[in-house]
Amino acid sequence: MLNRLEVRNLNKAYGATKAVNNLSFDMENGIYGLVGHNGAGKSTLIKILATLMKADSGTVSFNGELIKDYTVFRSLLGYMPQNQSLPAQMTIEHFLFYIASLKAIPNDLARLRIEDLLTRFNLETKKHHKLSSLSGGMKQRVLLAQAMLNDPAVLILDEPTAGLDPVERSNLRNVIMELSGDKIVLIATHIISDIEYIADKIILLQKGNIIEFDTPDKLILKMRVFESTLSFEAYKRFAQEHKIINSIRIGEQVRIRHFSDDIEGVKVNPTIEDLYLYALS
Repeated sequence: MLNRLEVRNLNKAYGATKAVNNLSFDMENGIYGLVGHNGAGKSTLIKILATLMKADSGTVSFNGELIKDYTVFRSLLGYMPQNQSLPAQMTIEHFLFYIASLKAIPNDLARLRIEDLLTRFNLETKKHHKLSSLSGGMKQRVLLAQAMLNDPAVLILDEPTAGLDPVERSNLRNVIMELSGDKIVLIATHIISDIEYIADKIILLQKGNIIEFDTPDKLILKMRVFESTLSFEAYKRFAQEHKIINSIRIGEQVRIRHFSDDIEGVKVNPTIEDLYLYALS
């Protein structure tokens, strides 16, 4: 089934600070990466879409229906919070049954869903382990599993790989990719590698405003990125006036990746991380 989430003229302010500034956009089935610096408005937007916070103004509609009854929409929604504060003495299985009861999922269906999710997320052999004994990666898998209990049409993930090592991040990304076929999946993150290869579209947020919303391929076509090798003194002068993506010191020289064609350099293929640094610089 094709799902569609429509956001229109959404606003949220904290005093004089606009956390979400008149945002309008649409999402259909697929993975969307929501990226931006700390304070860009990601968490506020996520909380509004997850029905954890009310906007000051604007509307959110799902499949053509204005979302007025949070109870109905929550039955179609899965939310994975950033916070890993889980009840320490509960086992994985007990916790998932507890969340299923909060979501009013019938016991027989809950049992089937939990068995499937434990297997899918490689947690079957750990289901009787207390949550306090789990690694960060396992806790994230449990949080994702609880978000999937009701087989949601909309799945919202807030910093899903926070605190994970590279292997755990890769494993979790693969799981998210497998889940995304018939769902709207929104991933809020500041770790660009989390979404660079799995997102169908990137939403770049800055000070409550959307400054880019497009496919990764189209976004990187807007950019020109170069690599140059400079003496250390030339590098210091260049860095005072230009944005440098990254630099590597090689003996008495520095190899830099940058956006400027003011100096001699080799044009290279841009990445989403390049776009992120360029757009927010």
